[in-house]
Amino acid sequence: MKKLLQLIFIGLLILSCNNKNKAETKTFEKAEMELKNYTEEERTKEFQYLKSNIFNGLENLNDGFDSESIYYFSESDFEIVLDRIEKNGIAIFGIEPWLNKYFYDVLSFEDYKTVANDPKWYRKAFTEFKNREKNLMYSASYQVPKKLLAE
Repeated sequence: MKKLLQLIFIGLLILSCNNKNKAETKTFEKAEMELKNYTEEERTKEFQYLKSNIFNGLENLNDGFDSESIYYFSESDFEIVLDRIEKNGIAIFGIEPWLNKYFYDVLSFEDYKTVANDPKWYRKAFTEFKNREKNLMYSASYQVPKKLLAE
């Protein structure tokens, strides 16, 4: 699961780093270092935290077309996810909507030249996706602060 989360995160960031300047590459490197600072045990706790505190009561639309550790949500449920993420100070590295179980697009915090835990970027990205296409399923890559994992 740790490798899967790392691959997803790195893939999202690589996609968003194409044709970017060197300053933004440093942001990618910093984010990658932060990811490496989480142990496998912390990644497991992080996933459990997300399931219990963020995804709780929402419908996971992943019926087996992707890894079971990647949750997909309807537009209305993903809005609830964003509300809960913001309330808990959790970072979102990238949002990846899918249309009819096929990859649609991806936006990351780097596209907005900000930090991953700034709710302005992910709210704006979500609004842009909603305005472009209906009936998208949304997934994201998250990072729960270590202080929340200790609770």
